[in-house]
Amino acid sequence: MVIKFKCSGCGKGYKIRDDQAGEQIECPECDTLMIVPQAGTDSSSNVFHQRTSADSWDNKIRQQGAGSLRNRKSTTSGNRKLLLIGAGISGVVVLLGGLVFLLLPGENAEDVSGENLAAAASPTSQAEPAPPVVDMIGTAPARPPQPQSAAGVAPVQGNTAPGFDRYAGGQEEIKLPGVMKDLVAGGGGRFLVLYLKQLRQIAIYDANEVKIVKTIPLETDDALIAAGAEDFVVADRTGKKLERWSFASLQKEAETPLPDNTQLKQMALGYASQGPLMLYLENETDKQNQFLLLFCDLETLQDDPAYDTIRLAEVSAPDLLTFRASGDGTVFTLHNPRDGDFEGLFAVNRKPLYSKIWKFGKNRNGDTYGNYNLPDWNGSLMLTESGPYSQAYQYRGFKRGGRSVVPSTHANFYVSHPMESNSVDIFLAESGEKIASTVVGPLGKLSDEISPRGNAAQARNLDDLISLEKRVHYIYQADQIVTIPFSDDALRIVPFSLVENLDKAKEGYLFASSVSPQLCIRGSQLDYQLEFKSSSPSVTIELSAAPEGMQLSETGRLTWQVPETFEDNYVYVIITLYSEDQQMAFQVFQLFVQDEARG
Repeated sequence: MVIKFKCSGCGKGYKIRDDQAGEQIECPECDTLMIVPQAGTDSSSNVFHQRTSADSWDNKIRQQGAGSLRNRKSTTSGNRKLLLIGAGISGVVVLLGGLVFLLLPGENAEDVSGENLAAAASPTSQAEPAPPVVDMIGTAPARPPQPQSAAGVAPVQGNTAPGFDRYAGGQEEIKLPGVMKDLVAGGGGRFLVLYLKQLRQIAIYDANEVKIVKTIPLETDDALIAAGAEDFVVADRTGKKLERWSFASLQKEAETPLPDNTQLKQMALGYASQGPLMLYLENETDKQNQFLLLFCDLETLQDDPAYDTIRLAEVSAPDLLTFRASGDGTVFTLHNPRDGDFEGLFAVNRKPLYSKIWKFGKNRNGDTYGNYNLPDWNGSLMLTESGPYSQAYQYRGFKRGGRSVVPSTHANFYVSHPMESNSVDIFLAESGEKIASTVVGPLGKLSDEISPRGNAAQARNLDDLISLEKRVHYIYQADQIVTIPFSDDALRIVPFSLVENLDKAKEGYLFASSVSPQLCIRGSQLDYQLEFKSSSPSVTIELSAAPEGMQLSETGRLTWQVPETFEDNYVYVIITLYSEDQQMAFQVFQLFVQDEARG
């Protein structure tokens, strides 16, 4: 049963599972703290709290954080201090709220059950019992235990990421021999795989070499491409086969036929992952399981039994669906802006599969409308044309009304899209705060490509162009930004070092530069080294929230021997950083606890 009620502060509508009655939630619109009413009661009779409530979880964190700051004399003053604490704690509260709920934009969003849109199924198991219904609303994870502290000075790590070379050249343009139909990032962001459809070629751009290092002839002009950390995959839809190629050798290493009686419509693969490879298939003989999401082992290119297969039902326009993978390959998103405005995500590192799908009506809130829906590096954020959102579609930007945003090759940043400007902005994923900007130049005029002046015969169909979100690639580890003009026949390379840009601005900065872990294994040791960038030579770190037994050393090493009998499936970790030049930053992450490694 679902409880429906509205925020007393701003009138926003919510629907919550009835087993979450009595829980305290925070309205993302106006910050009002509310108590979820009991089923069947009048929502107007609820007790509502303001954010200053002394017994609220976020207020306890505020008090603790303020006390820590006072003890270290590392606080900022006046409005900037309040801004830093407010921005940081807002991110903490959103993550630690302990309640997954759906924001109803004007009561026009419907949380669709697994029975009529997505359910786990097997393409070859028609005689098996019906798959279980996927819980689309979710339950509240347990709150973290009381905080513990460990303070010290952590080292500032070197400027070169493993496997990457920093770009020291100037702005340049690489002209291609033909027009691109598609491109995907791979090798953790070091490589761009370009599909030149008319030439029947694949071209590989290497950010370390700043050039095209390989062209590969194809047997077809009907191909799809996907790329992971070490390999990229080419699908020949005419020959109905998959090929796996190595970035290290730039040679083909495996080939396998596609499943019988199917048509491959799309592929998706995390650009910094070892898989799984997602195949979106149409089954030509089984109407009950007509549209499937199949997750394959990247080594064998075969169906991986460790992952659930997804059956999509009531798909009226299957060719419009688009799928994207998070960089680490743990979350895949579904998007259809032209047919019912479906939005969805599938977290494949969980067993059973966690899936969440929304269907918006004709009057859906314009704040969430757009032509793309991208997971960031680990899928904790959904990046859209109207800004960043959480997995529950709560706005997560520093302020509303921001520009279109897309992922970078680093988990801690995302960037704005230069479609309507000559520049891009770089944002911290943790807080949504803009920290830097740089000029990259215009992409050109889209209208000139759709209807070229003086030669209508050369006009290109809009569907033949590279999709909007693939036109800017911020390769943080290589100090470069690559953009794709609307002509789709060139790569424009712009040098950009974030740290050098921040140093030139002569403003204090502090942020985590290491990627936090996302899962841990019962009975195994978790070992994570915190790294950060700071304008100050001295930074103090604190483990502000963690499970019992987790330790943070003075050098920033986080360790935890996960008990074999640990009962919770999720734990929360907050690392707080304070610098001598009065900066404060957080690294907040959720650890998924499981019995064995997936994939």
